[in-house]
Amino acid sequence: MIALADGVVTEPVRRRMRRCYWLVAASALVEGACFAVLVPLLHTLIGDRFPQAWWWVAALSVLLVLTVATSRAASARQRAVTSEIVASLQHRLAEHVVTLPLGWFSPDRAAALTRLAGEATRMLAATLNGVVAVNIRAAALAGAVWVVLVVVDPVTGAVAAGGLGILVVLYFWAARLLRGATSAGNTTTEQINAELVEFAQLQSVLRAYGRTAQADSEITTALDRVRTASAAYFRGAVTGSVVFQAGTALFLSSVLLTALHRADSAAVSAVVATIVIVLAALLVDSMAALGRTGSVIWAAERTLAEIGEIVATPPLPEPTTDTAVPADSSITFGDITFGYDADRTLLDGISFEVPQGSVCAIVGPSGSGKTTLARLVARFWDVDSGSITLGGKDIREIGSVELMGAVSMVFQDVYLFDASIRENVLIAHPDATDDELAAAAAQARVDEIIARLPDGWNTIVGEGGAALSGGERQRISLARALLKNAPVVLLDEATSALDVENEAAIRAATAALTTGRTVLVIAHRLETVRAADRIVFLEHGRIAETGTHDELLAAEGRYADFWREQERAQSWKIGARA
Repeated sequence: MIALADGVVTEPVRRRMRRCYWLVAASALVEGACFAVLVPLLHTLIGDRFPQAWWWVAALSVLLVLTVATSRAASARQRAVTSEIVASLQHRLAEHVVTLPLGWFSPDRAAALTRLAGEATRMLAATLNGVVAVNIRAAALAGAVWVVLVVVDPVTGAVAAGGLGILVVLYFWAARLLRGATSAGNTTTEQINAELVEFAQLQSVLRAYGRTAQADSEITTALDRVRTASAAYFRGAVTGSVVFQAGTALFLSSVLLTALHRADSAAVSAVVATIVIVLAALLVDSMAALGRTGSVIWAAERTLAEIGEIVATPPLPEPTTDTAVPADSSITFGDITFGYDADRTLLDGISFEVPQGSVCAIVGPSGSGKTTLARLVARFWDVDSGSITLGGKDIREIGSVELMGAVSMVFQDVYLFDASIRENVLIAHPDATDDELAAAAAQARVDEIIARLPDGWNTIVGEGGAALSGGERQRISLARALLKNAPVVLLDEATSALDVENEAAIRAATAALTTGRTVLVIAHRLETVRAADRIVFLEHGRIAETGTHDELLAAEGRYADFWREQERAQSWKIGARA
């Protein structure tokens, strides 16, 4: 387990873990020495040599005191190291994830990260420094007892060694069996959890269209998969446990029969045979402890592997030399190619320029790569080939802190922290004055939201901003961008699903945000498209057309078709059938 923790737990903590485990092993060895002293003590007592027995009693007393002292010291060290492991794992995860590309943070990965940084980390720490310590103690004690057994009766010790070897093989076989079942069960559980969340979120749609029966059938099928995976897990667990317990019983039987045979044939005395039987029982008890805790350790290995996968994810490359400084806020796409995987190219051969202080609208059908193109400017991912420059400098040569300082992002999927409105806006500029905060709030019309809320600026918005409407969340997002006052704005404009009041407020805030800045906007509204200095029409990941609004309309190409479709859509009305 310490080897598995390499790269996940820091080296100082691993050293303390090793010292803790050595202390646990030492405590077990001292306990084993107590059993070694019992052998001559029993011989002297049964042989009526009581004066000599007092020496062995004294030695046993000293060893018992040492056992208690080392055991208490090991327990105290375990508690301290457990806390260190939790802190180390959480800090290791936190330090690494802040270096990862923003595109890494998908909903599934964010959920897994939350789970691993929370309860899973605490359980893992308890396993690393609790259950593992129990196993180390059991193994050390078994080794010490076996050595005593070999000294007392080498023949029985040899039989015990063969039995121990078989038990070790059975242990690892059971571990392999249960690991496979655990992995399959975890995968199935994650799938059913995702499907249950989707099932709950889509209730309104499912009921509106009368598809609850089909959804129930899909959930039932998913639950059947979970039951099948659970049955496989328990079959593996039961099979491994039964086989290991059977091996333990055979081990004990073989040692007992050997001891009895040795006593019956007068090869050893009755006293030695009795001691051998006691030592064999101790060996069995130690090995049984390994079997009882094995499943917990195997589950912890899975958690460690998940944390290891995150830690092993390559961070966003940073400049190895001095950070490049952009000359201005112009953006240039130079023959870029990008795909989320090697088998599919999403953007292919994209080249255009957005001069400083101009507005470039990205237009095109869904799935054409508009949002991806905008997020590449913020280095959510790095392009596969080509380059994106800011102020004449490749963004890969600009430090991530400097790049993020130059860019404001306002996307459709607005996320707010479970904090107050004030804290959510100030995250863009923590040192902003009250006047600057009030000005940004007024431009984004967040002041209207604050005025009608009882707690005003101190209103807690809930996780993700759940206490506010979609339009209100977008206003706060725009206020953040205004307060940041970055020279480049990446804007995914979306007002079609908002009420009239919020749409008007967001249009006003957007106008204030884009004034005098270099803007790359994923345009949805006709007004934005018409007013843009340049329009880039994407289709199937390529630039189909580029130019001003009037130029593209005159060309009678894809953009003109798109424009006419939007005009027709705006004229649609709901009325009675003639």
